[in-house]
This record gives sequence, C-alpha cells and structure tokens, in this order.
Amino acid sequence: MSDTFEGINAIRQRQTSLRDRLEKRKQQRKALEAATTSTPEPAADGAGVPAPPASTVEPEVVAKPIAASAVGTVTPVKVVSLHPTLEHVVIRWLCDPNLLPVTAASLCERLQRTSEEGTDVSLDTVKQTLRKFALQTLISLSTDDDVSVVSADLPKLCAMRDSGGAARAAESTAVQPQKRTEAPSEEPRRKVARTESDDLDIDSLLQSSSVKETESQKLGQEINELLTSKTTKELSLMEKFKSQGGKRLQEFCTHATKVECRRQRAEKFACSKLHFRRIIRPHTDESMGDCSFLNTCFHVDTCKFVHYEVDYVRDGVASSSQLGGASHASAETSTVASMEIEHKLFPAQWVNCDIRTLDFTVLGKFSVVMADPPWDIHMELPYGTMSDDEMLRMNVTTLQDEGYIFLWVTGRAMELGRQCLEKWGYKRCDELIWVKTNQLQRLIRTGRTGHWLNHGKEHCLIGYKGCPGRTYTFNKGLDCDVLVAEVRATSHKPDEIYGLIERLAPGSQKCELFGRQHNVQPNWVTLGNQLDGVQLVDPDLVALFKAKYPDGNCMKSSG
Repeated sequence: MSDTFEGINAIRQRQTSLRDRLEKRKQQRKALEAATTSTPEPAADGAGVPAPPASTVEPEVVAKPIAASAVGTVTPVKVVSLHPTLEHVVIRWLCDPNLLPVTAASLCERLQRTSEEGTDVSLDTVKQTLRKFALQTLISLSTDDDVSVVSADLPKLCAMRDSGGAARAAESTAVQPQKRTEAPSEEPRRKVARTESDDLDIDSLLQSSSVKETESQKLGQEINELLTSKTTKELSLMEKFKSQGGKRLQEFCTHATKVECRRQRAEKFACSKLHFRRIIRPHTDESMGDCSFLNTCFHVDTCKFVHYEVDYVRDGVASSSQLGGASHASAETSTVASMEIEHKLFPAQWVNCDIRTLDFTVLGKFSVVMADPPWDIHMELPYGTMSDDEMLRMNVTTLQDEGYIFLWVTGRAMELGRQCLEKWGYKRCDELIWVKTNQLQRLIRTGRTGHWLNHGKEHCLIGYKGCPGRTYTFNKGLDCDVLVAEVRATSHKPDEIYGLIERLAPGSQKCELFGRQHNVQPNWVTLGNQLDGVQLVDPDLVALFKAKYPDGNCMKSSG
C-alpha cells in the first residue's frame, strides 16, 4: 500500500512540474509575440512603411518572389490574399464535405454576402487564397482555368478551424520575400515556433497513458476475451445438438399468399418460402376479411370469414411434402426435436389412467417431469377440470429424487402453481413464456382466454428438486426462456418444448402428466385419461406395473 501511495505522489509531482514548465513557456511566448507585433514590418519594396493594424479589414499584401519581365527588368509581383478573419470563414466552409466540389466564384459570392459592407472581396483574391491553401496541402484544386476545390484534407482543416488559427497559418506558411532588409525580426518568430513545439510535446506527455495504465488496459482486454469466448464444453454441446444434414424447417413468407408476394416483389414468380392459399367456400364472405381464429376456428364449415391452408405447390413445381398435406407437416414438426437426438433409451410409452388415484411408485424415477394440469379457471372448457385441493394432494414428489419440473399455468393458476411446487417439494428457479402465433405466423390479438385482456401467451413455471446433476446430466444455458410457436388445438402446447427439455437432459427418461395422444414422445412416459390404453416397453417398468395392476386397469381407485 505504501509503494502505491509513493508512486501516486511521484506521478503528481511530475505532472505539477510539467504544468509549471508549460505555464512558464506560455508566458514567454506571449512576451515574444508582444515584442514581434511592436516591430514595424517592412514593405515589399523596402520603403519601411509600417504595417496596417490588425483590426482593419483591408487585404493583406504578401510579397511573392521577384519575377523577371520580358525586357530583363526585375519587378516584384504582389499577390493580394484575404483578411485572416475571412480566411477562417473559408476554412470553416471547406470543412463541410457536402460543399465539395466548389468553385472560387461561388465562394466569392458567399463571402460578399456574409462580409461587412466596404470589405474588398474579389474573385482574384479568393483564387489566390485557394492556391495558397493548395500549397499548404490543405486542399486539391482542379487543373482547368476555373479554379475549384475538388477535395480537402478534412483533419487539417478541422484542426485549423477549431484552433482559430487561419490567420496564424497564413503568417507562418506564406511565401517569404526573396530578400529581407531586417533579418533580426526573424529570430523572435523562430523562438515562438520553438516554444509552440515544446508546448505540444508537454501536452502530449500529459495526455499519454503511462506504462501501468497501458498494461492494465491490455490485461482488461484479455480478461474480457476469456469471459466472452466459448469453452470447449460449450462448443462440444453445440456440435452435439446441431441439426444433422442442415436445417429441416422452412420459413414462411411475410406476404402470406403467392399473389401478394408476386405483387410486392413485382416479379413473375413468388419467392421460395412457404405460402398460404385462401380457402373460399360458397358461404364465405370475402368482404368480412380473415377469421380471427383461422385454423383453430370451431365453426370452419359455417364460418363466413376467410380461412387459409398451406400452399405446398411452388410456381410450376410440386413439392413432395404435398403428398402428406398439412397433417403430415404437423407430424414432422412434432417429432423434429426428437429426431435430432442420436441416443434414445426407449420409444414412446404411455398409460391411460386416472392420475388422481394412480400409484406413481410403480413408474420409477425421472430426470424431468412436465405437467399441463386441467386447472379450474372458471371458464367453459371442452374437458374436465380438477379442484385446487385435488391438485395440491397429488403425490408428484414420488416421481423424482432430483431433477426439474415444468408446470404449465394460466390465469388465476399462476399463484396456485407456485403453491403446488412448494407443496410437492420443489423450489421455483425459472419461468418459460410461450408467445402464441396464428396460422399466418402473426401474433394473436383475439385469444379465447383472458377476463380483462386477451391472452397472447402462456407461462410455464420451472422448479428443481434436490441437487440436479448428481444422477443425471443436465446442460444449462443452451436455450432461451421464450418460445414463439403456432397455436393448435385447445390446450395443445408447442412441440418445441420437447426439444428444449431433451437438450436440457439428453438420453434420460422423462414423465408427462395430463398428456394426450399427440403428446407421446421417445424417452417419455405419458400419463392421462385420454390415451389409447397402455403401452410400456421398459422391462423393469412393465414388471412393476403388472405387479400393481395385473389387469392393466388404472382408471379405478388403487385403495
């Protein structure tokens, strides 16, 4: 700690010393400038006429090298340049890249409009000023007779504009006469130039980073690269769950139908993405527009609104997926998640039973449990519901010693779902949201649920039990907590959830409560009262189940 304090004090003392030197140099420069301005400037012909005061707006006479005439006489050539204030205005204009290219005539007109009355601004003066800027490599001029600025060195011009040094640059860079009568006047100017150079060196020293600061910045960059780069485990997981053979999903066109796609693209054929075809029946009234529920409408045969179906026929080419139709595409979507996983333990298994009375101990243990309970949400539903007490009394805790649970909730069941997790021995750790889209892949705005607002999403509470990772392998951080998927039948959850859970716990047995026939998946044991009998493959599970239910009837009470 003492070494650090001493180092800080040393740096402060060094900076204080440099500031003192800088202040001293500035005072010396001011004294030299005052001495220089007090010395009378000789005229170009050596007559000793005093220079005009700086406050006048008369053009400054700058002597150019002596030129030889045709008869051999030597005459000095005088070139008139703009007043330093007007030069600064020209530099400020040239800093605007949108102004280029610009001619000397247009600059002269602008100067005449903006300058004070009585100021002599001629075209020749502007041309000579531009040529002087060209000699200073500030701008580039055209080669034709009409002098025009074609390009500019913006950094240099901006620096001169910001420092207000147009007049100073004109004095320091103007071409000097061939002969000077008073040489001693050059010495103060050289001293001023050296002083300015020294001041710039001190400023650069004060602004430059120290070795310690540079090393600290380099170390911070290396740490940031290490934190943001993916580990070998993350890369291997990404490679493991990458879709084999490329993507199997097709993207829908944002224009929906092929007719609209051709019209928007102004082309003969529609794009290669999937489109929809309008279903027009005799009772359809096209002026009423699209149905709000589309393919989930309960009254398609009598609904007067427009409905849609997927158009698998491309322009001039029939797609092979047309053979299966929409149901075939839906079946592929439901199993696409499980197709990506190479290691499977067992095919889909299910038990048609009354979950309220089923003895869960005959099923064994699972890494993940998912439930979509029939919550009593005080609405008319096409299936039976369970009361809050029945949900809390379920013996879900016997299905797991450790692992995760995914519990779908909606409406008033959100708080009840949290109570159930706590009663069953789980601790809530996360939450997943399903954003619903309709058949045309647009957000749903007229959902069937919601007392105050139409619900366009559903929530899935995620809890854990024990210490996940001791018995099963779980991959964290692979997926997002938002699913955007199409709505299907009532209470039909998105099939993408199975791919998400399989990537979380690959190759292990999982259990789904309150499932239906469309929910059965490989590596899953599905339980519900709307399944087709009993289908078990695991020998251990078959033995335990037959011992408890010899006749295979799980719909009666186990007591």
